[in-house]
Amino acid sequence: MTSIRNAREDEALELAAIGLRAWESAIEGWIDANLMRDNALRAFVEFTQQYYLSIDVAEKGGQILGWAARQNLDNAITDLWVDPIWQRQGVGGLLLQQLEQEIRDQEYDRVTVETHSQNGPALAFLKNRGYQINWMTAVWSDKLDRDVDTVGLVKILFEEDVSDLPYGQF
Repeated sequence: MTSIRNAREDEALELAAIGLRAWESAIEGWIDANLMRDNALRAFVEFTQQYYLSIDVAEKGGQILGWAARQNLDNAITDLWVDPIWQRQGVGGLLLQQLEQEIRDQEYDRVTVETHSQNGPALAFLKNRGYQINWMTAVWSDKLDRDVDTVGLVKILFEEDVSDLPYGQF
């Protein structure tokens, strides 16, 4: 059975390696990973070392299957990486549910997440779980060392009940 737990500092390099493999899988066919592998690995290592306290890990039988993070511990999901051999087996869904629950527990009413515009599998994954495209932009990616066209998605967790508010206090 897959469980979700907090990351540990000593796992940073293993998490970075999983992130790199998942990233390479996600960009396959639209970017030559060989050209940017060193930058991407460096970015993953720096992130997992610096932000391990904001990372949740999916684990099964002591093996890490993937991880997800909210870098600033707010309502923005910054990372969701599943080792390619474990993709399409429910791991990403479990990680996403965990982050959504953490965000709900902090009483945010919505979740935001960004992915590159050509990441069809990620967009389909998120749309199937209630996320809707809310914006498109280009942002600098340290992992790729260039601008990337990104899509921002939002999921409403709960809407404020205004039915019992006095008129004019929306």
